[in-house]
Amino acid sequence: MGHEGPKYLAYFFTIFLYVLFSNLIGVVPTLESPTMFIYVTVGCALVTFFYYHYVGIQAQGVLRYLKQFAGPMPLLAPLMIPIDSSAIWARPLSLSVRLFANMFAGEQVTLIFIGPGALVVPVAFMGLHIFVGLLQLTFSRCSP
Repeated sequence: MGHEGPKYLAYFFTIFLYVLFSNLIGVVPTLESPTMFIYVTVGCALVTFFYYHYVGIQAQGVLRYLKQFAGPMPLLAPLMIPIDSSAIWARPLSLSVRLFANMFAGEQVTLIFIGPGALVVPVAFMGLHIFVGLLQLTFSRCSP
């Protein structure tokens, strides 16, 4: 982010706290993680996606910002623009699906093992669910 990074710290910290608490709220009995619903994760990804591009256009101007998607050589622009466009749209989709799937799977595994009534097995899987929730934050990037 360079020397302008502190300008965006409030947004990144807000997203960090929201995803952290959304992931961990599912550990509380009778509560579900909001991030186990696809529309929540897609909403976070789209807000970040549009914010990222808005800030890029604001910093560089529309033409200079769009020019970076054409590649280093003008001859390659017809090839690079579709490739970069698909990669740009695939990133928020893949991050959304990954977060959703991990949280949904953690909730389902916990529910399956709570059924038999044993205490040790659900606690182990709840610990794994907490670990995956924290791991999602560690390896996820805030920018699309």
